Amino acid sequence: MSLLPETAIQALSAPAVDCLIVGLSGGLDSMALLHSLAQLTDRPPLKAIHINHGLQAEADVWQAHCEIICAGLGVALMCRRVEVAVSGSLETNARVARYQAFAECLGPGDCLLLAHHQQDQAETGLFQVLRGHGAMGLLGMPQARALGLGQLYRPLLDVPRAVLEAYVETHKLKYVSDPSNTDQSHDRNFIRHAITPLLDERFQGWSNRLARQISLDETARSLLAALGREDLLKLQTPGGYSVEGLQQLDRDRALNALKTQLMDTAGAAPSAGQLRVCLRMLASSQPQEPKNQAVLGHEYHRYRNEFVLVPAIPASRQDVSGWPFGPAPVDLGGAVLASDWHLGGIDAGLSGCVWALGQHGQKCLKGHNKRILDRLREAKVPYWVRQRLPLLTRNGEVVAIPALPEWGLKQAVAEGFSAAKNSAGWRVSLTRV
Repeated sequence: MSLLPETAIQALSAPAVDCLIVGLSGGLDSMALLHSLAQLTDRPPLKAIHINHGLQAEADVWQAHCEIICAGLGVALMCRRVEVAVSGSLETNARVARYQAFAECLGPGDCLLLAHHQQDQAETGLFQVLRGHGAMGLLGMPQARALGLGQLYRPLLDVPRAVLEAYVETHKLKYVSDPSNTDQSHDRNFIRHAITPLLDERFQGWSNRLARQISLDETARSLLAALGREDLLKLQTPGGYSVEGLQQLDRDRALNALKTQLMDTAGAAPSAGQLRVCLRMLASSQPQEPKNQAVLGHEYHRYRNEFVLVPAIPASRQDVSGWPFGPAPVDLGGAVLASDWHLGGIDAGLSGCVWALGQHGQKCLKGHNKRILDRLREAKVPYWVRQRLPLLTRNGEVVAIPALPEWGLKQAVAEGFSAAKNSAGWRVSLTRV
């Protein structure tokens, strides 16, 4: 019994695909996809990735289940734990954290495979209509798109869920069930459990027709997306995008440019209301700055005559107690803190040092006569970068400020904390990505 459509099998065997990575939750859909791929002989190497959100008491049990299944199939499994922001929509925050983890794990030639099926696509289209997605036509999930350094592909979008259920039954596959999937306080679950059964009873085959219409509408949307990308290319500046250029576009075209940028960057469709709020902030003629607007796990920032769209600062880095100093790169949402070994840097023998955000204020480094904030303003460091610039502290005293190469600022180390003369220490810099 075959599960994968022939067109999907051909797509997965394309020369540009070096490795297949299944997003494995342990549920029925992803288990069916993993098993069916494992049976193929003429395919690229197969791996799986499990994201542990830590939101359910059984989260570790589900991870262990995935580990056992993958071991039995001879498939290498990557497991990643993520921190999910508690403010706002838990459903949206979990999705953002999950896709960020996916993106970080994908390299060139990697293809992430997700097990969304025809009913998922129809429910997504219905959900987007009800929330007001601000796009032309019915909007569903794209079958393929770029993600991180690799690609995302959904090979089962045209396959009914009943086919997956039959496949699992035939092969006696074991899977886990997430109790939160029945919680109708989440919009998608409400649609799945309260609305679609009524539609199934009244309009048989509706999900197939809706999914087909989504596919047809995708052609028109792709043309609008191409226009949006063309406009964004024209708006590009050395530091981001031109506010003046955005103001010169007519309203619908400006909204289309922002919608395209958000969908390409966040991998999700903003609502019509979210788009209007973002455009109002970015194109406002009022001089008050800086300005920012959170949307879909990202943030629009406007500073002077430029704007940028960057990922939100990860929740794990927003704790006021900070995080320990170490050589590993740290993602700060659109910027990365990186360290290397360098003559005359921060004394490598220091202990008890932590990085922390949001502490610039009136502080000065010992041995330096200029406030940190003044130093950043004089270099015209944008507000969004300042938000992501951590200070290295020890017992409340500022030890060092990372270099900001893009704005011509070198690393600054407080008196008494530098490596000894002619000795190597840590050189730390914050660069945007």
